[in-house]
Amino acid sequence: MLTGGAEVVMFLQVIQGRVPDRTAMRAQHEKWAAQIGADAAGWLGSTAGITEDDRFICLSRFSSVEALARLAARSDQREWWGHTERLFLGPVVRSEFLDVAVMLEDGTDSAGFVQIIQGRAADAGRLHTLEKELLRYLPDGRPDIVGGLAATGPDGRFVRAFFFSSEELARAGEHGEQLPELEEILFELRSLTGEPTYHDLRHPWFASPRQPGRDREDSRSAAATRPTADKAGTRPWSAADQRTTTPR
Repeated sequence: MLTGGAEVVMFLQVIQGRVPDRTAMRAQHEKWAAQIGADAAGWLGSTAGITEDDRFICLSRFSSVEALARLAARSDQREWWGHTERLFLGPVVRSEFLDVAVMLEDGTDSAGFVQIIQGRAADAGRLHTLEKELLRYLPDGRPDIVGGLAATGPDGRFVRAFFFSSEELARAGEHGEQLPELEEILFELRSLTGEPTYHDLRHPWFASPRQPGRDREDSRSAAATRPTADKAGTRPWSAADQRTTTPR
C-alpha cells in the first residue's frame, strides 16, 4: 500500500456477481456495516455498488489475511452471508490479493463516481511495477481523481479502482491532455492487459470503521440531469481514442 511513499501490508477481497434486486443488496450492505463491520477487527473499509447491468462488486480492505479469517469465523457474519448469498442470480466470484497499492486513501470516501477495472496480464511482475508508477503520477496527472487502488496477483490477475469526484469531471478528464509520463504508462498497461472489464459505479457505497454504511446516491439527487452520453463501462481516465465498452 502506498500512502505518502510508505508501504504497508494490506489484504484485498473482491466479491462480485449479478444482483437484480439492488434495493435488497443495499440494505444488506448497510446492515453489515452497522452490525458487523463496526467491531470487525482488521477491517479497513469497503467500496461497493451495482452497475447499470446489475453486476454487484465489492472491494473490502483488511489489515491481513488473518483479519478476514477471524471475520469469516464469526457466527453473525455467517448468518449475514447466508441471507446475502440468496440475492445473487448465478455464481458468486471471489478474488483475493495480498499486494495492494493505494493512492490518497483518505479521499476515496468523498468520491461521487468509481470505476473498477479487472483483467489478467501475462507478466505479473511488470504489471505490478506499472501499477505503482501509475498511482504515483495520477494525483498530478488527473486532478479529477481523488483516490486509486491497484492490486496484482501472482498469476497476473489484477483489479484497479479509480475514485473520481464526479462522473462529469471524469468524462471531461478523459479528453484532457495527459502527462507524457502517464500516457507512456497507460500505453504499456494496455499492451500488457489487452482489453479488461470495466465496472462503472454511478452510486458507490462506502463503509469504513470511522464512517460505516455511507453511500452517495441520496446526496446526488440531481443525477437525473447528469449527461449520460457515455455508457457504463467506458474508460474516463484513458485517451479518448481508446474508449471501449465493457465486454459482455
